[in-house]
Amino acid sequence: MIPDAGASEIAARRPAPASASLLEAAIERGGLHPFFQARVAMATRAITGAEALARIASLNAGLASPAGYIELAERSQRIDALTLVMARSVATHAASFGELPCSINVSPLSLASGAFADALAAAITGAGLPCARFTLEITDARQADYSPGAFETMTALRGHGFGLALDDFGAGASNIDRLRNYPFTEVKIDPAFIRLAMDEAFAKAALVSCVRLARDHGLNVVAEGVETQEMWDFMTWLKVDEAQGFLLHRPMQPQDFRTLLGR
Repeated sequence: MIPDAGASEIAARRPAPASASLLEAAIERGGLHPFFQARVAMATRAITGAEALARIASLNAGLASPAGYIELAERSQRIDALTLVMARSVATHAASFGELPCSINVSPLSLASGAFADALAAAITGAGLPCARFTLEITDARQADYSPGAFETMTALRGHGFGLALDDFGAGASNIDRLRNYPFTEVKIDPAFIRLAMDEAFAKAALVSCVRLARDHGLNVVAEGVETQEMWDFMTWLKVDEAQGFLLHRPMQPQDFRTLLGR
């Protein structure tokens, strides 16, 4: 759930200390709010989906990035509860997006829970939506954060119909192993990897190889953080499937995203 233009975007970028009381308020009283950033097809720029990005109600009544709260939730073993709250809220809004697919971020620590897959599926179907409309973005982390039961949990999630995306692809040394060992359906290229590849020959060759590997295994490839026409042109040359970033669409509140879809 990690990481609107204008004031909302500025508020989302402003760091704020995480507090246990605000974390519990987000879980128990709905203090977590989803923004949506569109994903587009490289071939047509048509909107093909949306990633849900969490914002948390802060003490000054603004909406802030939840990064600190995610870390706190992971340390206090409340990350599953926080993710389920987010999933219910996202599913409620996604019901008004037609049949547009949506993505939800999931901590790799949640994969340690044998009950997580069923609980997440119930959160989605409780809103009357099929799990197959959702892709879960497993945030990149240390290999140690993938528990011995991670494969079983991911298999159970796939059994419910969820897609699974390896987020931040290229940011960690173990990405290739994860593609081989876990049932991912998609990779999302890390923005820093893209920027580096545009300026450095070795990084460019590495990215080309990684994208080719993913495509050879039938995985959807999404470029994140596309902010310039130069980056778009590079991703077009790479033949990735989809892109998202400020060049295309910024994160929006649900009502603004519905207006975008209507246009």
